[in-house]
Amino acid sequence: MLKQAGGKSAGAESPHIDLYKSPEGRQKLVDWYDAAVKRIDANLESVWADTRFGRTHMLAAGPQSGEPLFFLPGVAGAAPLFRRQLEGLSGRFRVYAVDLPGQPGRSDPCPPSFLDNSFVEWYGDVLDALGLASAHVGGQSAGGGIAMQIGIETPARVRSVFMFGPTGLARSRLPVKIWLTKGLSNRDADALEQDLTAKSIRPERTGKAFGTYDRELARLMALATRNFRLDRALKISNEATSRISVVTGLRVLKKFFFAEKKSWLRRLEVPALLVFGEHELLLNPYKVAQRTQKLIPHMQIEVLENAGHGAVFDQPDAVNELLTGFIDSLSESRSG
Repeated sequence: MLKQAGGKSAGAESPHIDLYKSPEGRQKLVDWYDAAVKRIDANLESVWADTRFGRTHMLAAGPQSGEPLFFLPGVAGAAPLFRRQLEGLSGRFRVYAVDLPGQPGRSDPCPPSFLDNSFVEWYGDVLDALGLASAHVGGQSAGGGIAMQIGIETPARVRSVFMFGPTGLARSRLPVKIWLTKGLSNRDADALEQDLTAKSIRPERTGKAFGTYDRELARLMALATRNFRLDRALKISNEATSRISVVTGLRVLKKFFFAEKKSWLRRLEVPALLVFGEHELLLNPYKVAQRTQKLIPHMQIEVLENAGHGAVFDQPDAVNELLTGFIDSLSESRSG
C-alpha cells in the first residue's frame, strides 16, 4: 500500500514548465509510473519535500530510524526504476527513491540547471524539509554525477556517495548510433521498448541474458523518447521563442560526456562507492576505474559482470549487496 506523507500531492504554486509534447503523452508516462509503483513489493510511502524548485516527490520505504539512502535517477528517469533497492534495502535502511524536479515523475516540473549548483541547493532543501542533517546519496548516470557534485560541494551533509555509471568522471563516447537507429526512429513506443534494453544497446554480445529489471527502464525510455520534452527538462530551449540554444546545448553535452576538471574531482573527500557494468556503453569501465583510483584513492570501485550502463538495474541484488557492505564498513570504521 502506498501511503501519503508531507502534505498536498502537488505544488500548484510553483513555476511550471510544460515538459510533455501533449496531454496524451503525459498521461502515458503517468500510467507507466502508476503501474510500476503497484509492482513494488515494499511498504511504500509517498513523501513530499518543499524546495526552491517546487515540490519534490519521493517513494520511501524502511524504518524512520534507518540510515537514509537517496537514489537519484538519470535524465528522463523516475523513482520506480529503483524498485529493487526499495524492496531489497528497506529492511535495514530508510530508502528514498527520488523523482527529480523537471524530469518524468511526480515532482514539480521546475528543472534545476545541470550547469551550476542548483541541484546542490535542491538537495539541501530536501534534507531540511525531512529534518535530516546528512544522508547517503547516490544515483544512476547523470544522477550519479549529481550525487558526486553534492559530495564535493556540501560534504558536511553527505555521509557517503554511491554512483552507478556516473557522468563527469571520464570522457564518454556520444551514443550517435543509438540516437539515429532507435531514439530518432519513427517506430512507436511499444516497438522501441523491445529495442531499448541493456542487452540490445550494449556494445558486446556474450550470448548471456542479464537484467532482472531492464524492461521497466526500457518502457520508460521508449515513452520518454516519444512524449517528453528533454530540451525543456535540460533548460536548453527558450520558452519565449521555443528555439533551442545551441550554446547551452553544447554546454550540457560537455557536462554529460566530458570529464570534470581533475582539481575539482580530487575534492571528493567523503566515502565513495563507484560501480560500473562490464558492458558500459559509453566508456571502457576498466580504464576509467584505473584512472579514477589514482585520482581519488579512497574510492571503492567495482566492475560488475553481466551488466551494462545500468548496473543498478541489471544486477540489483549484487548492487544491493555491495552497497550494504560499503555502508557497514563505514559504520565499523566510525565505531572503531
